Amino acid sequence: MKIVELGTQNVKKISLPKKKHLSITVTYSFLIFYTMLTLVPIFWVFTNSFRESGEILTNFRIIPTSFDLSNYIKLFEATNILRAFYNSLSITVISLLVLMVIVLPLSFAISRFKFRMATYIYLFFSLAVLIPTITILPMNYKLFNELGLLGYKYSIVIAYVVEQIPISVFLMAMFMKAIPSELDEAAIIDGCGVWKIFTKVTIPLSQNGIVTMLILASVAIWNDYTTALIMIPKEEHKTLSVILAYAKGEYFVDYGMMSAAVIFAIIPMLVFYLITKEKLVSGMSLGAVKG
Repeated sequence: MKIVELGTQNVKKISLPKKKHLSITVTYSFLIFYTMLTLVPIFWVFTNSFRESGEILTNFRIIPTSFDLSNYIKLFEATNILRAFYNSLSITVISLLVLMVIVLPLSFAISRFKFRMATYIYLFFSLAVLIPTITILPMNYKLFNELGLLGYKYSIVIAYVVEQIPISVFLMAMFMKAIPSELDEAAIIDGCGVWKIFTKVTIPLSQNGIVTMLILASVAIWNDYTTALIMIPKEEHKTLSVILAYAKGEYFVDYGMMSAAVIFAIIPMLVFYLITKEKLVSGMSLGAVKG
């Protein structure tokens, strides 16, 4: 530590150790490299959406010479992408609403009440997170077929909710456990019942966790391809992720139109993230500290 004398004041100048400085430099260099590795392909796809497929294959450019909207026009004319967009949006919104109705009370009961099976129930959902979705897809298809649910657009909501319940309960129970129990005791003294404690105390204090859960679930549902492809056979019920594959023919891939379709598909998730990013960062930080 060095002391530099400026007039009548002594100012302490703290110099970081060389190892610490090197560690910070390496960390930020890696983060910058990872950011570039993530953003450059997205920007390249964005620029390709304004170029013809022949130009994309023969001339590599990050910045196009002109911004031609023909790929977007062709996308809307050749595919039923607006209907697919509505299908994806409606299925995602309904799935998130049903998911919240199930997960929030369940997580509240597991985290705030003391009963014998609470730990085992939480452990059950924690272990269920490790099960890949693809492994239960054949059983889901057989069950839906036997129940006569195949062919109905919103029947896939059941599959999506079941897939997202384990990770959602795991996250929300962790957030709710971080809320001090003294708040519940104070609410009981004020005359609040279980329902008021849930709605007036726990839910408002779990907003960051709820937003984190909704973002993770919405991204998983919006980007799903395999489940939507198998569980929704009707053409008019296809989701956006499935329609994206229509830009590829049997012997030819229209890379320009496919790039336009990809950009069209990621815009809603990007807007949703920009609106809720502060809650997401706060929620993930709280989970890291309290978990």
